[in-house]
Amino acid sequence: MIQSLKLFLVAELFLISSFLCAQEFRAVVLDSLNQTPVPFASIYLKSGSGAIANEEGQFRLPYQVENIPNDTLFISCMGYKTLKYALDELQDSLFFLPPKVIALNSVILTNKQLSADQILTAIQENIPDKYELGVTEKKLFLRETGNQEFKKLNIKIKKSSIAEFNQNFWDSILKKIPRKNTSFAEFAGRLYGDFNAQKQKLQLFKALELEDKKATVLFENTEALFDTILKKNIKSTSYFKVRSGLIGGKLEGDAFQSEPRDTLTLKEKEQKRKAAFLKQQKEQLTQFLKTLFKDEEFNLMVLTNSSKYIFKVVDLTYFGSTPVYILTFEPKRNAVYAGRLFIDADRLALLRLEYKNIKNIRDFSLLGVSFKQDIKEVILQFKKMTNGKYSLEYFEYTTAFEGGFERPLVITEKNKVVKGRNKQNELKMDLEISTRIFEKYQLVVFETTPISETYFDAFVEKPNVLPENLPVYDPTFWDGYSIIEPNRAIKSFKIRE
Repeated sequence: MIQSLKLFLVAELFLISSFLCAQEFRAVVLDSLNQTPVPFASIYLKSGSGAIANEEGQFRLPYQVENIPNDTLFISCMGYKTLKYALDELQDSLFFLPPKVIALNSVILTNKQLSADQILTAIQENIPDKYELGVTEKKLFLRETGNQEFKKLNIKIKKSSIAEFNQNFWDSILKKIPRKNTSFAEFAGRLYGDFNAQKQKLQLFKALELEDKKATVLFENTEALFDTILKKNIKSTSYFKVRSGLIGGKLEGDAFQSEPRDTLTLKEKEQKRKAAFLKQQKEQLTQFLKTLFKDEEFNLMVLTNSSKYIFKVVDLTYFGSTPVYILTFEPKRNAVYAGRLFIDADRLALLRLEYKNIKNIRDFSLLGVSFKQDIKEVILQFKKMTNGKYSLEYFEYTTAFEGGFERPLVITEKNKVVKGRNKQNELKMDLEISTRIFEKYQLVVFETTPISETYFDAFVEKPNVLPENLPVYDPTFWDGYSIIEPNRAIKSFKIRE
C-alpha cells in the first residue's frame, strides 16, 4: 500500500512539473514596411519545436521553461530577412519581418542563369536525394473549415398515396433545416508511414468539433420517422421505380427498409465510433499525401502537366540563407490554374507551390441538373530537416462548388408477389434544390523524424479518441499542443440558440 502511494505521488509530481515547465508563446508576424500580416511564416526553436503562422500572421509555439537560457527563436518567410532572438530576451508579441530583395541579374548562381524549362527539369530529378520519402513519424495538426448554404430548398407534392407524406409533412421538415451552416473540425496526432497509401498508421491525441448539431439530430429523427412510416405502408418484397422526367431506375425494397436492430452495448458503440473516426482522419491525410509523390517522383498536377502552362523566372529572393528562384506560371489553352513556384537555387528543389484557378474548373447544366466548381486553391510548403532533406511543412487545400436539382421526381412501389394490382404506392413531387459548399483543409507538420521499418511494424493503432463538440470556441482547449493559431472566424464561433 505504501509503495503504491509512493508511485502515485511520484507520477503526480512528474505531471505537475511537466505542466509547469511547458509554456506557450503567442505572437503575430507583420511586414515591417506596411504592418500587414505575413501569412505562413515558419517559426522554430533551435531546440527543435516549430510552428507556422496562420493566414492572419498569428502563431503559437510551445516550449520548455528549462530551455529558455540556451534556446533561440527563428522566424523566416519567403522574401524576408530571417529574425533571430535569444528566447530569454523575448518581450514583445509583435514581430516585424523586413523584406529581403535581390535583383535577379545581379547574382550568378552555379556560374550560369537557368531558364524556366531547365529549372523545371532539374527539380524533378533525384527526388529521393532531396526529399524524405522513407518511413517517418510526423507530428501534425489538421483543421477543416466548412460552409454550406441552401439557396433553394423546395418540395411540392403532386401526389402521395401514403397519407403521412403530405405537403404539410414536407413543409414542416424543410422549415427546420438551417439554410446556412458553418463548422470547424480539428485534430492533433502523429502519422507513421511514407507516401504509400497502404502504409499509414495514425495516433490521435485530441480532436475538436465546432458545429451546430441541430441539423444532424433533425436528419436522424427524420430518418427514424421515415422508417416508421415506410415499415407501416410498404412490403419487404416490393421494388421501386424511380423516375425524374425521362431518367429512371430501379431499387429493391430493402433499400427503403430500416437496418437490422442494433444489439451493441453503449461501450461497443463508442468503440466503433472511435474506430470509424480514426479511419476517416487517416484516409483524409492519406489523400493529401498521395498527391505529393508517386514512385519517387512528384505527383503534383502543375509538374506532371507542365506542358499545359507557360513558366517564367521572375525573381530571386531568399528563404533564410537559401537563395530561391521565383517562377510564375499561367495556363495555355484549356488549362485553368495560375500560380508561383519557389525553388531552392542551390539544390534545385521545390520549396513552395501556390496556385488557384482563374476560370471555372467544371460548369455544366443539363435537364434541370447543374454543377459548378469555381474555386480551387492550393498552398504547399516544404522545410529542411536536420539530415539535409526536405519534408512537408504545410498543405492547404480550398474548394467551393454549387449544385442544383430542379426536376420532377416520381417514386412508385411495385410488387409482383401480391395478387391483383402491381402498383402499390406512388409519390410524385417537384424538387427545387440549390446549395453552395465551401471547404478548406489546413495541414501543418511540425516535426518529421525518420523511423525504421521495425518501429513502424511494431506500432499498433489504438482508436481511443472522439472529437469534443463545443458550442463556442474555447481558447484553452489546445493549451500545450502544437497547432496552427485559430483565425477570427473560429474565435468568434458560437452556436445560436
